[in-house]
Amino acid sequence: MAENDFNSSRKPYTYDLLAQLNAALARVTGKLSALEQVGIFDKRVMIRFYRLSKELQSNANFHLLETLQDIEERDWARYGGRRHARIEETE
Repeated sequence: MAENDFNSSRKPYTYDLLAQLNAALARVTGKLSALEQVGIFDKRVMIRFYRLSKELQSNANFHLLETLQDIEERDWARYGGRRHARIEETE
């Protein structure tokens, strides 16, 4: 898995990129809806394109967020373990 070399200080940038990707895909679905409303394109084709774009967005989010969840769990265990070790040292 690629996340093994991931530097956690890059998480804000990564989340920002994911937000930008979602905003771009939302614009795509919005533009497809607007094009469909024009009325000159085959409605079934436009609906298919709209659904494909939503499927792409959902699929990308599922896989990208799954990787980010693994990284968050790793960091949580690492930093939580350090905190618990400090608590045990003071007891």
